[in-house]
Amino acid sequence: MTKKRGRLRLLHNSKSQAAIFLIITAIVILSGVLYFFYQRQAVEQEVEIIQPEIAPIKLYVDNCIKSVAENGLETIGLSGGYIGIPQNIENNPNAYLTAFPGAGFKLPYWWHDGLEAVPSEAFINQQLTNHIQTELSSCISNFEQFSGKFEVNELKEPIVDVQFNDNDVSVALKYPLEIISKQGDFRAVLENFKYTIPIRFKKVYELAKLIMERENKDYFIEKKTIDLYSMDTDIPTTDVEATCNAKTWQLSSIRDKLKTLLRVNLPYIRIKGTDYNPNSYVPNPKGRSIYSQTYFQQHYIWDIDADAAKKYNNMKVAFAYDNWPLSIYARPSQNGILRSNSQKGTDMLSFFCMHIWHFTYDISYPVQVSVFDQETDRNKAYRFNFAFEAAIDHNQPSRVNKGTTLFDTEDTLTSDDYCNAVQNEITIFTVNNATGDDIRDVNLTFVCGRFYCDIGATNWLSFGAASGLAKRLPYCVNGIIKGSKQGFEEAKSFIQTDVDGRSYVLGLNPVREFKNYRVVKHLLSNPSIASELGSNEKASIAIKGKDTNFDSFAVYPKESDFPLRIPDSRDAAYEVTIYIADGENIIGGYIGDWKVSKGSLSNADEIVFHAVEQGAASDDERLLFVSGLSSYSKNVPAPELR
Repeated sequence: MTKKRGRLRLLHNSKSQAAIFLIITAIVILSGVLYFFYQRQAVEQEVEIIQPEIAPIKLYVDNCIKSVAENGLETIGLSGGYIGIPQNIENNPNAYLTAFPGAGFKLPYWWHDGLEAVPSEAFINQQLTNHIQTELSSCISNFEQFSGKFEVNELKEPIVDVQFNDNDVSVALKYPLEIISKQGDFRAVLENFKYTIPIRFKKVYELAKLIMERENKDYFIEKKTIDLYSMDTDIPTTDVEATCNAKTWQLSSIRDKLKTLLRVNLPYIRIKGTDYNPNSYVPNPKGRSIYSQTYFQQHYIWDIDADAAKKYNNMKVAFAYDNWPLSIYARPSQNGILRSNSQKGTDMLSFFCMHIWHFTYDISYPVQVSVFDQETDRNKAYRFNFAFEAAIDHNQPSRVNKGTTLFDTEDTLTSDDYCNAVQNEITIFTVNNATGDDIRDVNLTFVCGRFYCDIGATNWLSFGAASGLAKRLPYCVNGIIKGSKQGFEEAKSFIQTDVDGRSYVLGLNPVREFKNYRVVKHLLSNPSIASELGSNEKASIAIKGKDTNFDSFAVYPKESDFPLRIPDSRDAAYEVTIYIADGENIIGGYIGDWKVSKGSLSNADEIVFHAVEQGAASDDERLLFVSGLSSYSKNVPAPELR
C-alpha cells in the first residue's frame, strides 16, 4: 500500500513534473545556444575572407613579416638578446665575450665585474619590433613585383606589434594598403596582417634568465671551478710535504692547466629536469663509463627549479669554456712564481725537512650558456646563447652586485652608409642542390643585422669553371647571404666577411612552375561527381611544406603572372588549403595533406585540385561548414599530378 500511495502521489503532482521538464528543456536549449555562439566566435576569429585577386599581395606581405621577424629572432638568439649592441657595451671590452677570437663577434655578458646586465623581455621585444619596422620596407620593395598588375598605395605608415607568447611569437602589422587593379575592374583595401612564429622564445628566455639568477645565488660555476683546481695535484692550494727540496710552480702553467680543466669538465654540467642522456658515454682513465655512473651524476646536476621537468623537459642546456682569456692571480707569488715555505728540524730532528704551502687565487673567466629548444610538431627548434663572467676572490665565489646596466639603443647609421663601407673580398659560388651543377644569374643580397645590401648577380668565373660572384663586402661576423633565381627557391646561408678571401657555396633548390593547373569541385551531398567552377567563382590555393619552410600561392582561374611553384629536389609532404568564393562568400574548399614524389612531379604537366562544395546554405551553416572544412575534405581526392 505504501508503494501504491507514493506512486499515485507522484502521478498526480503534474505541476512539479511540468516544472522539471521546463527546466531540462531550458538547459538543453541554453547549451545549444552557447555551443553555437562559441563555434561561431571561433570561426569568425580563425577564418579571414579576402578577395582572391589580392590574396597574392597579402601572402607577399605575410612572407616579408615572416622573413624579417625570423631573421631578427635568429640574431637575438645568437647574441644573447640583442640585434644592435648598445654603445655603452660596444665600447667596453670588459662587457662582452669575443666568442670567435679574430672574427669580432661580440656576445654581451649578462653579468660582469659585479654588474648585472640581463636584457629585459621588454628591451628584447623593442629590439625585434624596431628591426621589423626598419627592415620591412626593404623586403616589400614598394611592391615592385606587382607593378604590372596593381597599383598599391600605402595609406599610413606600418605599425608593428610583437607579442612573446608561451608557445610562439606573434607579429601583428597594421598596414593600410589601397590596391587598385590597373585594368580598373576592382579596388580593395588591406589593413591587418599577422604572422605567428612557432618559436617558444618566452620559455627559452625564461630558462636562460633563471639560470643567471640561480648562478648569482648558488655560485654553482665558481664552486665547480674551486673543486676542479683543489682536486688537481698540478695546481697547489694547501699541503705539506716531507722534503728538503723547495717546491715551485709557474703561474702560467697553472693557468694552462685550469683552462684545460674548465674546457673538458664544464660541458658535463646538466640542468635537472631538462633533456639530457644519463646513459651517454663519458671517458675516464680506466676506460669508458656512462654519465649516470660517474662523479658528474652526483656533483654536476644543477637543480634550479622544482618544476623544471614540467616546464623545460624538451630543452637542452650546454655550458662551455673554449680556451678564452682567463685572468688568474695567486697569493703569495712573485713574478709569476709560487714557492713553498721550508721548515727544518733541530737537534735530534735536524735531518728532517718539511715544506708547507697555502695559496689563494683570484680567478675570472667567461662562460657561455646555450639553451636549445628542440623541434616538435608544435614548435620550431630555437637556440639562445648568453654569457657571463665567473669570478673567484681568495678561493671564494665573488658575485657582489654593484649595479645594473641600462640599455639604450642609438644608431644613426643608414643602410647606404653601411653597404658602401666595403672591406674584404668574399666569393659566393652558386650551385643547384639537386644536381650539383653550377648556376649563374642568381641575384644575391648580403644581410648584416638590420642592413640589406644588393650585391649583384652571379656569372661564370675562372673561364667557366664555376659560377659565382667575387666582391668586396662590409665587415660582418654574423652575416647572411641570400640568393634568388626564377625556377629556384630563395636560398640563404650564414657568412663572415671579417677575413679577406673567404669563399662560400650557396645551394639553391629547384622548383617546378605549373601554369597548367585547375580546381574542380564536388558537392558534399554527392562527392563522386566533379564539376568546373562557376563563371563568378574563384579559388585561392596555398601550399605549405610540412617539413620545410616552403610556401606557394596561386589563384584559379589561373593568373599567368602567378604560376604555382612546387619544389623539385626530393619527395616531400605539403599542407594544401583551398578556398572557393563566389564574390561574397566562401562556398567550398579543401584542407588536407598532399604527398609528392620527385618522380611523379618530373613526369607531370598538370595539377588538378579537388575541393568540396557545401551547396545552398544559410550564413550560419556556411560558417560552421568552413570551420569543419578539414573533415569534409576527406570526402574528395587529394591533389592529382597528371
